[in-house]
Amino acid sequence: MLKYYYYKSEHKMAMEDDAAKFDYKKHDKKDHCEKQDKKDHCDKHDKKDHCDKHDKKDHKKDHSKLVEFAYETSDPITVLPLSLTFPLSTQPQVIATATLKDVEKGNVVWLNGLYHVNNNSPEFADVFTRIYRGNISPANLIYQSIVEIDAEGNDDATESVTQFVDVIPADAKNVTYYLTAQKGPFSDDLSVFAYGPITFTVAEIKQ
Repeated sequence: MLKYYYYKSEHKMAMEDDAAKFDYKKHDKKDHCEKQDKKDHCDKHDKKDHCDKHDKKDHKKDHSKLVEFAYETSDPITVLPLSLTFPLSTQPQVIATATLKDVEKGNVVWLNGLYHVNNNSPEFADVFTRIYRGNISPANLIYQSIVEIDAEGNDDATESVTQFVDVIPADAKNVTYYLTAQKGPFSDDLSVFAYGPITFTVAEIKQ
């Protein structure tokens, strides 16, 4: 019995020694895991910070800023029957103007125009819509569109919609834009009118 008990004690002691060694290894492994986890966390954190900074930088780089906005509007409600407000000729007639002040070279200007046209003639008519920068002269024409309007009794009433992007030149300071309308060169004898609603907007944007 004593011999068996002694053997049992030795075996028990051996098991306890092994357990202690096993716990020690587990402890080392735990420390290693914590270090590894901490390292992974830092790597992810650094990577996240890098991505956040990179994304923020790219977002800031691609972001455009509205610098100034100008507009002119008139006759916001259409009157029925249609009012005959602007009898058009074959020369440019100003529909609306808008001015930007202290503009900066290289900025862009987003222009939007809208007005309505009515043809009271027995045949179709051409209507020219133009935008001039600075003053009304051929050298300052920056946009033009031509719309054919049907004869009276058909599709003789329509709208002219303009959208354009202009780049501010080097010598500009205060810039006025003119939205104009006119009949085509072969429509001189036709009765064509421009009317509201009229809207003309210009927005300077820094890229």
